[in-house]
Amino acid sequence: MKLSISPKVHLVEPGDFEPTDHWYPRVLNSAIHPLVAYFLNLSNRQIQERYCRLNPGSNAESVTKLLAYQPKYFRWSGTDLMHVTNHEGNRKLTVIETNSCPSGQKSMPILEMNATEGGYKRLIEMTFKPMVDAHRETGALAVIYDKNPMENIGYAATIADVFGEDVYLAKFDEKDPEPPVKFKDDKLYISGAGGEWMEIRAAFRYVTQNPWNRIIKNSRTLLLNPIEACLAGGRNKDVASVAYDRFNAEFADKGLSIFTPTTYRGVPYEKLEDSFHTLGGSMVIKVPDSNAGQGVYTIINEEELKKALEELGENAGDPYIVQQLIASNFIEGTDPTKNWYHVGTLPDTKGRSYAFDIRMMMHSTSEGMRPLAAYSRRAKIPLNQPIPEGMDSWDMYGTNLSVKGEDGWTYADERLMLFDLRNFGLLGLGIDELIQGFLQSVMAVYAIDQQAIRKFEPTLTKISHGQ
Repeated sequence: MKLSISPKVHLVEPGDFEPTDHWYPRVLNSAIHPLVAYFLNLSNRQIQERYCRLNPGSNAESVTKLLAYQPKYFRWSGTDLMHVTNHEGNRKLTVIETNSCPSGQKSMPILEMNATEGGYKRLIEMTFKPMVDAHRETGALAVIYDKNPMENIGYAATIADVFGEDVYLAKFDEKDPEPPVKFKDDKLYISGAGGEWMEIRAAFRYVTQNPWNRIIKNSRTLLLNPIEACLAGGRNKDVASVAYDRFNAEFADKGLSIFTPTTYRGVPYEKLEDSFHTLGGSMVIKVPDSNAGQGVYTIINEEELKKALEELGENAGDPYIVQQLIASNFIEGTDPTKNWYHVGTLPDTKGRSYAFDIRMMMHSTSEGMRPLAAYSRRAKIPLNQPIPEGMDSWDMYGTNLSVKGEDGWTYADERLMLFDLRNFGLLGLGIDELIQGFLQSVMAVYAIDQQAIRKFEPTLTKISHGQ
C-alpha cells in the first residue's frame, strides 16, 4: 500500500506503479496469445467488415455507427458472455450481464511487452484523461473503491503517472459508519491529513456494492463511470433487460440484436415455483441488483428450488428475474428447438469439459468503442458428469471467481482462464467469436447508455441508423 494518510486513504505518487502488485503472478509470466493480440489490434473498420461478412443480414452503416458511438455515461464497461450452441449446432455468444465497474486488468496478459502499465494506461490515457482535460472543475484526482485493491491501486498509480500529480486512493465501503468520502454541494471530497476534506475534480470509481447508496447523480466531480450508468442497467439486471429489448425492437430491421437467454422480468416470489415448472424443471433466478456472482441461483431440481426459495424468502418482496438455464445437455421434457447448451472448454485427457464465460472489457476512445481486455473463468466441476455429493448445479454452471467472506472478498483464481499461449486454445474460440462477442458488448453498452440518456437527459437524441 502507498503513503498512508489515514487507515482508509492513501496518497499515490508518480512512479509508484509496480507491475507485480497489479497482475496475478501467473499473468505477468504469461505471453498473450497471438490471435488475441491480432484481435485487439484490428481497426474498427476491419471489425465492421468482418462482422457484416459473418452476419450478412446486418446493416453495415448501423454497425459502423455503433462502433463509433461515444457514450454519454457508460464509457468503460465489462460484458460477461457465454459460448452456447443449440441442437442444430448454431453457435452464439450470449450476453449474461453488463458491468459498469468491471475487473479485468489483473487477468490480462500485457499486449506490448515494453508497456509497463499495460491496459491500465490505455484506459487512463485514452478514456479518463480526455474526459478530465475537458472538465472544468478544480481539485485533486482520486480513485474510490470498495473491492479489488489489486487493480484500483494500479489505476491510482497509473493516473499519477499520466497526469504527473499525486492521487488520493480512498476505500469507500457501503456500511462504513465514518466513510472517508463525501459529497458536498454535488462535489466529491476525500478526508485528508488532519481531518481536512480535500476537493476532488475527477475520480475513477470502482464502487460496486449498491453504489447508489453513496454516489450521487449529477455529480460536479467527474466520475468514470457516473452513477447514472449503474441506474440505467450497468448494475441492475432487470433494467438492463429492458434496455436490451428496446435495442432489439429498434434495430430489428437492421439485422442487429442482443442475444440473451429467454428472460422473464418482474417475477414475484410467489410465482417462482410456477416458473420452474413452465421452463421444464430448470431455470436461473437472479436478484436484479446483485453482482459478483451473489444473488444468482441455478435450479435443476426440486431440492435446489426449495433451498433457493428458503434463502430468498428471507427478503421476499422485490420481483426477480428468471432466465432459461443454459444447460450441459438436453433436459427431458423441454423443447429441443428452444434449448441452448454450453459449448464448454475443449475436453481434457479425461474427457472433462467445463462451462466458461468470457469477460469482454471495453472503453470509449476518440476512435469509438474499443476492446481493452479479455479473460475467461470456468466452473468448478465438468459438464455431462454427475454432480458430486455435497455440490450443486452452481458448481457446474457458475463461473464467477469472487468469494465473499467475513473478512472481505477473495478470488478463486485457480479457475481463471487467461487469453495466453497456454490457456486460450482450451476455450475453442477463434477470432470470429471474439469479434461477435465484442459487437454484442458494444450493442449492450449502447442500449444501456441510451437508456441512461432517456432517463436522465431526455432531450438528447440517439444516433441515426443506416438505411
